[in-house]
Amino acid sequence: MSAPMLMVMVILAIGLVYVALPVMADVYARFRRRRTVVCPETGLDAEVRMDAWHAAVTAIPGPPRLHVAECSRRLEHAVCGEECLSDPALR
Repeated sequence: MSAPMLMVMVILAIGLVYVALPVMADVYARFRRRRTVVCPETGLDAEVRMDAWHAAVTAIPGPPRLHVAECSRRLEHAVCGEECLSDPALR
C-alpha cells in the first residue's frame, strides 16, 4: 500500500473516531427513551419511542431523520403519518 493511500485511510479513521462516533452516540442517547407527546389525530397523550439507531446513523450527513418505532396509539390507528414527530419537544 502506498504512503498517500495509507495517510488518507488514517485521516478517515481519525475522523470516524473523533467526529462521527461521538455524534452518533449523542443522537442515540437522546432518542432511545420513550417520550410523551400529543397525538395530532386524537389530541390525546401518546407514548412514542423513536428508532434511535436510524436517527444516529442519519445524523452524520445532517439533522437526524426520525421514525416512530413504537407508539401507544398505533393499535387504535393502523395508519399513522407520524405527524407527532414535528413536536419541538422531541428534538
